[in-house]
Amino acid sequence: MGSPISRVIERFGTGVGTGSLVLAGLYQGADIQTVTVEVLLVTVQVVYLEALPAVALFTAFLLATGSLLVREVWSSRDDDPRITDGPPLEAIVPVYGDAETLPISVESLVESEYESLTVTVVVEPNDEPTGSVARRLAARHDRVRCGVNGRPGSKAGAINWAVAESDADHFAVFDADEWVDPAFLSRAMAELEGEGNDEDEDEADGGDADVFQGRRIPRATGPVETLAYCERVLFHSSYKLVELFGFANCRSSSTVFTRKAFDRVDGFDDVLTEDLAFAHDCYRAGCSVTQARQWTNTMEAPHTLRDLWGQRKRWRVGQVEVLHRTLREALTEGIDRRGLVSIGRLSSALLGTLAVLLLAGKIALLLMLDTESALLVPVACLLALIGGVALRDVQDGRIDGLHWSACFVIFVVPAFGVLTLKAVLEYVISWNGEWYRVTKAGA
Repeated sequence: MGSPISRVIERFGTGVGTGSLVLAGLYQGADIQTVTVEVLLVTVQVVYLEALPAVALFTAFLLATGSLLVREVWSSRDDDPRITDGPPLEAIVPVYGDAETLPISVESLVESEYESLTVTVVVEPNDEPTGSVARRLAARHDRVRCGVNGRPGSKAGAINWAVAESDADHFAVFDADEWVDPAFLSRAMAELEGEGNDEDEDEADGGDADVFQGRRIPRATGPVETLAYCERVLFHSSYKLVELFGFANCRSSSTVFTRKAFDRVDGFDDVLTEDLAFAHDCYRAGCSVTQARQWTNTMEAPHTLRDLWGQRKRWRVGQVEVLHRTLREALTEGIDRRGLVSIGRLSSALLGTLAVLLLAGKIALLLMLDTESALLVPVACLLALIGGVALRDVQDGRIDGLHWSACFVIFVVPAFGVLTLKAVLEYVISWNGEWYRVTKAGA
């Protein structure tokens, strides 16, 4: 926690930065553009505000990325290869203060179709309540064992310790609050083992994968939880653009990987967002990552707006940290093409959310000019994207439906920009390695 003065500076800077970007967007949007088109003897002159093409560009982005996401989520799983028997697989569940939620992941994992599975719950030495629950689960299920983290203090340390202590060559990582599809690990192991690929197909053409990443969604059980769900849909949609360039967002939850991939990137980095660092490390190391969002697990969502804001800010501060570290490594160790793409991905994610504040100013201008009709198409695209994904998740039983609060998702978009400004300022001025912990109750 920073000093009172640093917090005042952060909040003032966030307010000034947000206001400046919105006003800049308002000013840019008022710029009058003129296009003259001559067709034979007819000259047509079109006059419009700069705000209109900006909204049109945003709409096109939503249509393109949203269509790709909906298509992936609705892809049939019936033809996907699965294996139920294969090499030993160790599912690692790092926990701290998760006594209420731990049974969710463990009970779902023991129901897995994959037979050669061991579930290892890694508890922290000073967390007796969670340790007690983990030991009870281990006593109840033959597949489950409990270990005390030999590198205490972080999720990355727990994962790295568990891998070092294991004889297995395949691993999966899940959070304590995750419900895991019984077929998920069978599908992932088929991908890592190359099942379903042509025998003469080499790795460069799509052979055995090094990492398998499924989709993880918040359980939309109330108004705040629904907002968290909608926010994840928007982020998954934005990921589709960079995936066209070969970058896959593997994480540290609903993630399955080989020891070879783990060793190639020297394990998980002990940073605020070890999952984001792992994704960029895997990309820079040339690991083969299979992204399969039609394979979906669920997680507990934040239950208050304070928790939602705090968790997302923690993730964004972690993104700034990973970018800072990557830039520092590029300056000291040099950079190749993959390194440039990695930096571009991190930078564009931050700059893109700031650009949304510019867009907010242009949208405000259109509203002041009573041209609300110009906003109907992007709003409709936004709601259609969320609805299209949610319909599949309802059909698969992942969520029961969406709360009325989904209509307020239009305010979540500009909030991304405010969040980014706050995260950057906090990282630069006062962040000392602490992170916000969300309250979870096993819902």
